[in-house]
Amino acid sequence: MTTLDPPQANVPLTDERRERVREMIGDELDAAWLYDRLASMSDPQSGQVLSQMAESELQHATHWVRLLGDEQFPTDMHRPSLRVRLMALQARVWGLGFIISQLRREELVDIQKYVSDPDSGDLAEEEREHRATLAELAPQFGAEGAIGEGHAGIGTAGASTFRAVLFGLNDGIVSNLALIAGVAGVAIGSEAVLVAGIGGWLAGAFSMAAGEYISVRGQSEVLQRQIAMERDEVLLDPQEERRELVTIYRAKGLSNELAEQVAAELSAKPESLIDTMVREELGLDPEQLGDPWKAAISSFVSFSLGALIPLLPFLIWHAADWNVDYWALIVGVVASVATLGVAGLFTSFFTSRNPLYSAGRSVFVGILAAGVTFGIGSALPFSL
Repeated sequence: MTTLDPPQANVPLTDERRERVREMIGDELDAAWLYDRLASMSDPQSGQVLSQMAESELQHATHWVRLLGDEQFPTDMHRPSLRVRLMALQARVWGLGFIISQLRREELVDIQKYVSDPDSGDLAEEEREHRATLAELAPQFGAEGAIGEGHAGIGTAGASTFRAVLFGLNDGIVSNLALIAGVAGVAIGSEAVLVAGIGGWLAGAFSMAAGEYISVRGQSEVLQRQIAMERDEVLLDPQEERRELVTIYRAKGLSNELAEQVAAELSAKPESLIDTMVREELGLDPEQLGDPWKAAISSFVSFSLGALIPLLPFLIWHAADWNVDYWALIVGVVASVATLGVAGLFTSFFTSRNPLYSAGRSVFVGILAAGVTFGIGSALPFSL
């Protein structure tokens, strides 16, 4: 480790400022650690690019270390945060394409942070270069690329599916745990708890699937109708659509001459003009209208996975011919809390929240729902 002469700080190094700078050092070292791990998972050419980005992040950390003046470069002492460790785990399991959007958001946060900091020097511009490099790497780490030992990147579509599964899993756990706890409060030893848990699982899963199917199907039909109307307009009145396209591009900042040129070239091919008008005027991607069956099945499976977690102990107790007592409920609550915690950790990548905060919030909501319904069930003057 080395100590470097400090540059002249533009912002007074108060205790608060020093703490903020130390946080930025930790963020840069986290980024360096993550890019280094990703480099080790990728092919030689991409690995070299990622290693260079890791080295750049180390230099950024050095910049802030020099600003403090009396600090040593803490590379060997730095412990990567839980957030970047989880990101590295996701990349190793599902491929770098799975987290490429999150990496670009992280770089954007750094850009926003450094643009407003008078002591950042050229760091904001270098972070922009990192973000552009990630955009260039994205295609090969998506559907077309591979990373690591045979792990293909699953890209944005995979990330969206994973996000939907996480949220469905949370819904299944919390709703069925609350239902089971509520009925257990009334009659823990009765088979009514098991019946309620099974009913909650099936009713919730089928209602989620049906609702998702109807929603996506209806939306898809509306969008397809809009696309068909746009196609008719282009085929029946191409000059009017060309004028609309010129207006759109001028509103985007193009000169009148350039907008006219682009519109003219697109109008030479009706299919190109139709596709462009659908995207520019309607704001739609014709290839991403949604699959209602896929949405329904995904909702059913993800909700079922969650709903079965608090139910499984009661199924096991019943199958083993044990007396269904509070131990089954306790095991169900513990299993649900553990799963909610893990799901919360991964949910943090889509919400940009601290992983521990997201995990804690998921656990708190699950325990609160179970506690409230169990209390209400216990207070009811009924017996089963």
